[in-house]
Amino acid sequence: MIAPEIPSAHASEPLEGRLKAKARALGASAAGIARLDDDSAALDARRLRRWLASGFAADLRYMARGAERRSDPRLSLPGARSLVALAFDYAFPSHDRADEARRAASGAARVARYARGRDYHRVVPKRLGLLLAWLKEERPGTNGRAYVDTGPVLERAWAARAGLGWTGKHSLVLRAEGGSWFVLGVLVTDAVLAPDAALEDRCGRCTRCLDACPTGAIVAPYQVDARRCISYLTIERRGAIPLEMRAAIGERVFGCDDCQDACPWNAFATDSPIADFRPRGDVLDRPLAAWLDLDEDGFQARFRGTPLLRARREGFLRNVCVALGNRGDASAVPRLAQALAQEPNALVRAHAAWALGRLGGAEARAALLAAARHDSEATVRDEAEQALAATESE
Repeated sequence: MIAPEIPSAHASEPLEGRLKAKARALGASAAGIARLDDDSAALDARRLRRWLASGFAADLRYMARGAERRSDPRLSLPGARSLVALAFDYAFPSHDRADEARRAASGAARVARYARGRDYHRVVPKRLGLLLAWLKEERPGTNGRAYVDTGPVLERAWAARAGLGWTGKHSLVLRAEGGSWFVLGVLVTDAVLAPDAALEDRCGRCTRCLDACPTGAIVAPYQVDARRCISYLTIERRGAIPLEMRAAIGERVFGCDDCQDACPWNAFATDSPIADFRPRGDVLDRPLAAWLDLDEDGFQARFRGTPLLRARREGFLRNVCVALGNRGDASAVPRLAQALAQEPNALVRAHAAWALGRLGGAEARAALLAAARHDSEATVRDEAEQALAATESE
């Protein structure tokens, strides 16, 4: 429920203070302001070019498209002078231990915290729209554009400049009073607003996030190689997950929180004020293997309004197969064998074959042998043959 009113403010209070009060009334946990200028745009352009040239973007081609606009928000709004960055907390730390116990007891999937509730793309834009409308009323003639992770804006860099927090070594923005369990929204506006001072980096010598990354995706402080990042592999990547990365994914089926779990600053996080972000029980309670029964209509119905739709059905079930193979529970073999024989999507069948190879046993080998001989797709036959070879050492 969006609060309809803001806390009372004295008429002489500066616009910037009233703007931040309105943002908090709309559910933001913090807000900051940055001045758009040539130096910042040039710095972002150089950093983005280096990151793209390194190959760390994997196949996220949209990052290269319109790179110039992405580095300079002024190119998206003529006359833009300021950027307002807002943090919207999504985690419920007071429930984490109980939620993890429920997940473990039910054999459910491991899903990143931000994806356990309603999709923030459906929650935050409405609040930004109301904030922009309020700003236009306060300063008639003002123009602005709102972005929530979908437009050509480097939100994290600008949030750090706006004093919302500092950039952690895992590349996420950190707040001393709330860690990193938040999503960002920004308003780009032609209003001239007094900027906030950037904060100093408070990570010090700590490298817990680097040490915790299961795949070594944080290749150096502040540098993430998406090709190794479990969040990228389980959400953004289309097609097969590289063989060498599958074991490290563990039981994660959508995203990864390990670097954030390891961060000491997240000990200061508090529950989100936004009820829409509260975890949904159907994600935490359903046994992992049961997801293999979902057809396209069932997938859409089950996850409507949540971030999990982003992986698409074939990507999500691909991840489920990998997680089942890593779990090592032989009771999943019948479901995986059924998927290998009957699942219409070849990508899912291929990963079911890999999982069966990890689990082994007579039933798994029989299913793999049938697929190696008769599957209509060469990729599935190849996966089945490799999985069979893995079981020969049993």
